[in-house]
Amino acid sequence: MIKPHTCIYEKVGFEDSYGEHILQNFLGARWVSKKIVCNEAQSQFGSSIDVALEKGLQEFRNLLGSKGGRGGDGPTLKGISDTEGVKYNLKPGGIPEVSAPVIKSQEIPFGTHIKGIIGNTKQLEWLVHELNKYCPNANIDLAQIRANITSEQGYLESYLHLQPTIGGADYFRGLLKSAFNLLGANASNIALLPCFDCVRNFILNGSGSADTFIRWYSSFPETDMIPILSNFDHFVCVYSNGCNVDGLVQFFGGIGHIIRLADSYEGEKFKFGYLVNPLRDSEPAETRIPDFNSALVPQFDDGYIKPGQEVRTVYKAIIDAFLIKYSELSVNKEICRIIDEEINSNDQNETIQQIGVKIAEKLALFIASRNNRKNEI
Repeated sequence: MIKPHTCIYEKVGFEDSYGEHILQNFLGARWVSKKIVCNEAQSQFGSSIDVALEKGLQEFRNLLGSKGGRGGDGPTLKGISDTEGVKYNLKPGGIPEVSAPVIKSQEIPFGTHIKGIIGNTKQLEWLVHELNKYCPNANIDLAQIRANITSEQGYLESYLHLQPTIGGADYFRGLLKSAFNLLGANASNIALLPCFDCVRNFILNGSGSADTFIRWYSSFPETDMIPILSNFDHFVCVYSNGCNVDGLVQFFGGIGHIIRLADSYEGEKFKFGYLVNPLRDSEPAETRIPDFNSALVPQFDDGYIKPGQEVRTVYKAIIDAFLIKYSELSVNKEICRIIDEEINSNDQNETIQQIGVKIAEKLALFIASRNNRKNEI
């Protein structure tokens, strides 16, 4: 029986598949095709190269709190140390929670004041154990702790150490897959040509070297080179460039690489793109026909093969730019949260003036916490 579709990776016929995200689901993209990748290849990718790509980008996604294409939350980053040695779990949206009990002591006139800090009530028994180790003669029990526990919320005074790991063979295989998927979704007949066998085999089996297909930015990508929907877009493009088929894959508004899918292409000219706002707070939130000039995007022959000091300087600037934009976003979100929380409080007896005073007090605390952190840098 003739199968209606051919897998662009395994080159085998198949019926409709479960559905392959053109850009990986965890990135918040919603374009899915059931006609380009067989279920066997999808299963292989989902447990290997897609995982590697997600791990490499998890810090960026966590801070933004962006959801997957099917609506799922991003990962919680566990055991992140701050500048004081305290460890936190970082929930989606960059929300820190103490991951292990912290004990602080302070000398007072008639003894020592001991304070235990936990992230949630599941850590209570753990805290009791640590307190009894710290003060072996105190005989502290769980009932004592429960009777004296208080709940507090505040702003982190220290800095967290995040260490994104961009690169690696499987990371690049996942990155290239998004570009090759884009080619297949728009022109599967072109994607099945023999000139793409090298990149096809690298994505599918890891055969060959990423150096053949990947280049690192040699300079900070100018904003007018790439179409935008928001500050944190994912952008994928592939285009014919003489005998080469080149492109660009960029995540979260800047974390990207230049790619070459083939160097012996002899077919018709083409240009395809896909642009996604992972926060989905723009209209549209994604487009399959972004307007871009392939001559203006960073070019493969201008990029670096290996990430030396020059490359590290460029990518540090890219990450710094992301953090500035993230900081602006988080400030706006926190201001909105403070205002909404007070306006929607359950106290029906408060006057507008009283609500305004509370909002002003909380905003003052927030601004003071940010100023204190700036003064420490």
